Amino acid sequence: MDAQIADPGSTSQADGAERRLLDFAAATSDWFWEMGADLRFRWFSSRFEEIAGVPESALLGRSRRELLEGGDPVVDRIVTREDWWNHVAVLERHESFRDFVHPREHPDKGRIYLSISGTPFFDNDGTFAGYRGGGREVTREIMVEQELLRAKDVAEQANLAKTAFLANMSHELRTPLNAIIGFAELIEQEVVGPIENKQYPEYAGDIRQSGRHLLGIINDILDIAKIEASHIELSDEVVPLQDLIEGAMTNVRPQANSKQIDLQVHVSDASMHLRCDERRMGQILVNLLSNAVKFTEPGGTVSVEGHMNDSTGCQITVTDTGIGMSAAELKQGLEPFGQAAYHTTRGHEGTGLGLNIADSLCRLHGGTLHLESTPGVGTSATLNLPRGRLVKSED
Repeated sequence: MDAQIADPGSTSQADGAERRLLDFAAATSDWFWEMGADLRFRWFSSRFEEIAGVPESALLGRSRRELLEGGDPVVDRIVTREDWWNHVAVLERHESFRDFVHPREHPDKGRIYLSISGTPFFDNDGTFAGYRGGGREVTREIMVEQELLRAKDVAEQANLAKTAFLANMSHELRTPLNAIIGFAELIEQEVVGPIENKQYPEYAGDIRQSGRHLLGIINDILDIAKIEASHIELSDEVVPLQDLIEGAMTNVRPQANSKQIDLQVHVSDASMHLRCDERRMGQILVNLLSNAVKFTEPGGTVSVEGHMNDSTGCQITVTDTGIGMSAAELKQGLEPFGQAAYHTTRGHEGTGLGLNIADSLCRLHGGTLHLESTPGVGTSATLNLPRGRLVKSED
């Protein structure tokens, strides 16, 4: 029989592959470890004690369960004993795991955090033989993450404080402002006697008009504050859709008449009723209609259409033939104070809270608000309400 001659290249290739594997592993982990089939630690690489601050002798020959029962693991608000027991359960089920983070008390560094990953390995016959894995120190990452969480908490608390401040200040401002408006009306109407200089009633009218405008802004700010603080609760009742729309139209008709804007209403089914908060739904429609009238040139048209669909629900669309919005303005329009961002270029007064409030109140009803617009052509605002809010009258 001819003697077999070993290929000298095979050994060098194997050694090269092994070195390559070790180089890759060293670049991705700070140390390596191995467990036997009994889940007891049986090997750590050379840098383990330096990085973890734990003598190998404290862990070799012991399992995670034994260590846990002996009170070895450090726990804190990031990693609890329950987390440790869950980790033990993963080991005993012989499952792979990745990035199990836990704290350690390092004799030189103090509290540090380690992340370990492991993979079970098996004999040729499929018998579980143990675990092999790696670990690395992740203290810096954990500290950054905790700092971000603290910053988030601070920001949320500041936001709540801002909301509470706006709500309180809005109430404080409304009381004297209502008095100003009331006395301005008395002077304008000369209730307690004639005023010789007729310019004074005109000034009083200006005060009244400005006061009502300011009161409307304050009411909007108060609504935003309530919405952000989740203090608005809906009071549902069944209301005819036609009545809701006509009521909103009544609010904007004086403004529309002054600009000779044609207001149109079309409801596909007169028996259509909505289960909603009547005041809040009316507020949505008034806000949409007010915007439509505000941005429609004299002689234009503003229309409201209501449709019922048994499968999708109720759809209310407010359409105008106004100046329209660009894509950027359309996106900004739903943001609080969005109109203010374009105040100098659009030439229309207002903070732009109306659309944001309408959108928020719509979502409280389980619906959505969708805007479409073309500059120079007009804007369409569609309110979609879920099927559950539809009620068909028996009359």
